[in-house]
Amino acid sequence: TPRPGGVGSRLTPGPGGVGCCVMVESVDEAEGLYVAVERCPLCTTSRRRLTCARCIQAGDFVFFDGRNSERDQLKEAVAWGNEEVKSCECWLLLRSQEETQRLRRRAGRHQEKRDKIDRHNRRLVELLERRSREQHNKLSQLAALRRDHIQELITHIFHMQEEKQSSRDLSDVTEVGLALTSSTVTELAEARRTTYLSGRWIWDDQNGETSISITGTPVVLPSNGDCSAYYSWVEEKSTSSGPGKELDHINPAHTISAALCYATQLVTILSHILDVNLPKRLCNSEFCGENLNRHRFTRSLNKLNTNILHLCFSQHVNSEKLHPHHTLRNIMFLVSLDNNNLGRTGSFEVSSDLEESIEFVEPEASGLTEESGDESVTDEETDLGTDWETVPSPRFCDIPSQVRTLV
Repeated sequence: TPRPGGVGSRLTPGPGGVGCCVMVESVDEAEGLYVAVERCPLCTTSRRRLTCARCIQAGDFVFFDGRNSERDQLKEAVAWGNEEVKSCECWLLLRSQEETQRLRRRAGRHQEKRDKIDRHNRRLVELLERRSREQHNKLSQLAALRRDHIQELITHIFHMQEEKQSSRDLSDVTEVGLALTSSTVTELAEARRTTYLSGRWIWDDQNGETSISITGTPVVLPSNGDCSAYYSWVEEKSTSSGPGKELDHINPAHTISAALCYATQLVTILSHILDVNLPKRLCNSEFCGENLNRHRFTRSLNKLNTNILHLCFSQHVNSEKLHPHHTLRNIMFLVSLDNNNLGRTGSFEVSSDLEESIEFVEPEASGLTEESGDESVTDEETDLGTDWETVPSPRFCDIPSQVRTLV
């Protein structure tokens, strides 16, 4: 703090740093006195009022010459800043309130839309359930109508009946001069009742024991699907120089071809009634007319069995009852009254094992290309008949190039 009477004295700051003051002696020219003074740390002069460090630090001082003090400026700046902060806070609060109200109105509209969508979804669910029930009822009525039509078809037109076939016992082979033991006879009898299917041997009680008639007793087909009698008759007729009337009248090939022809017609009608697309195209008169060679007959029979199995799969017939070569027996399982799924509509699964086993072709017929050009038949000629509409297959054709003149 400067001492009174130190007017005209000087304070020289020492090397100690900021705020460090040293006492100096000043000679008063008027009185010749030495006075020790301390310069003000605020203005670094001695011509100011007494100011302590606390007031300087707090900014609590004023100027007497009318100038605004730094404290007032700071206070005005702080007050102006506070006003700005308050105005910003008020503006932000107002904006926040407006945004909140806008979001509330928007949330209300969204809630109304959500309620409307929920009501619409509930109506759609109710409509879907009602339509599903109606569809189920319609499909049930359609299935019942299909079953009635199929039963009328089977009863009045394509009546099928299983008949016992007279076959001699294996013990009669002793008449030919073969001395067989009882164990050999038993083994042969057991072998006759087994069939190799899909990589395993299965028990087949109807292996050559019975036959199934269609449209009447004369038209029969072996229940095991064995059509070797047709091959034998065709070969015998082709080798004989002049076949007589007795040979044409007694042969079993006529009954086999007639049964297969009726079975083909029945399968076509069933596919139309059940609204099922058949995987193989087969003419209804394929097994009628001229005598078929072994290769063509086997191929046509495989197509017929494939179509029959496809119909059985579509009507959910138990696959354990089906056999890939039992033509009429599979149809009997299909149209049986015990099949509650007959007439159904919808998706179904196909047993690949059964379909693969159908593609079996006898080794004797696999290498045949047949003799003349008249008898050689392509797949398209076999598949297409008078009851199928021929649609030309798309082929690549030469498109005439057009030369464009660039102007």
